Amino acid sequence: MKRVILPILALALSISFAGPSASETREQIRQRVNENVLFLMGGQPGATFNQLANDIAAVIGSSNELRVLSVDGGAAVENIEDVVYLRSIDMALTTQEAMNYLKSTGELGPRLADQLTYIAPLFINPLHILARGGAKSIRDLKGKRINFNNKGSATAQFVPNIFKALGVEVQPSFMSQADALEKMRSGELDGTICSCPAPVPAYAGAKPEWGFRFVSVPYEGTLQTSYLPGTIRHDDYPALVANGETVNTIAASTVLISYKWQKGTERYARMAKFVDAFFSRISEFHKPPRSPLWKSVNVAATIPGWTRFPAAEEWLTNWRAGRVQGQEADFKKFMSEAAPAASTEQTEQLFREFQTWLSRQKCVLCSQH
Repeated sequence: MKRVILPILALALSISFAGPSASETREQIRQRVNENVLFLMGGQPGATFNQLANDIAAVIGSSNELRVLSVDGGAAVENIEDVVYLRSIDMALTTQEAMNYLKSTGELGPRLADQLTYIAPLFINPLHILARGGAKSIRDLKGKRINFNNKGSATAQFVPNIFKALGVEVQPSFMSQADALEKMRSGELDGTICSCPAPVPAYAGAKPEWGFRFVSVPYEGTLQTSYLPGTIRHDDYPALVANGETVNTIAASTVLISYKWQKGTERYARMAKFVDAFFSRISEFHKPPRSPLWKSVNVAATIPGWTRFPAAEEWLTNWRAGRVQGQEADFKKFMSEAAPAASTEQTEQLFREFQTWLSRQKCVLCSQH
């Protein structure tokens, strides 16, 4: 590991402010506190993963019932490694791109899918390429000095292949976004890249007088097999994108993952408690000061080739069943008032068509229940 994590210190700080009851011994307090604590690996300070992990920790709360502690982590690839190997880490934020890569290469063993599971896909990650010197397209960066984020990040791991696919050779370097922006300002770098949800905190603080701009990435050729089309908007970066304009790019996705704990274990029970709290309170993530990214989340979406954590799958199955029952009751009431002469067969057929229509609409689990 390239960083030092102090879970013992974090645990010591996790004792509830409510205080122990008079009848509890020190050992009982220790056991109770540890039974209800989960560690979530986020990202480096100032990175989007870090902000999102802090949001989760804040919304889930810090009561005796359940506590999530956000840990400053690395990036997508490192976070998967931490979930698989690092003691005390229960969950992490990563990317689908990194999951598929490590699964195909076998770098973490031949049976990664038996150890790693996902709770929910979260956000789309547009490929941000911020450059100086008048570049407008990724092809304008040929021969330039470009930062690909920290080593171990999804950007460092995968984005160089995008440049190769487009025939754009550059002089690569690897450092944090904050360091890269300083080197761009001094003229030591020509651009920096992050495959991250927007807005990237480090970029959001850029000033117009610095002369930076986002460059476009074409959604073409082999890129269409691994990525989605994406955009970077004025609303995300008012100082970098003109009002009414967008920058076309490509996009991957962020995923909340967990170790695949077995049912009946303490770690599984703890994760199941988290799943219930996370899904039940998803609308709380839409309120300030949480990241506006949460409003775009569809936690019910699936990730091909991967298994959802069983407690999460069960929660969603129950939610869908309750939702259908409620829709059916409301629909029948509507039909009894709007078309009382309709037969039972006609009503059932119309309800099936209504469900088909609903399935084509955006899932609103993240915003309403």
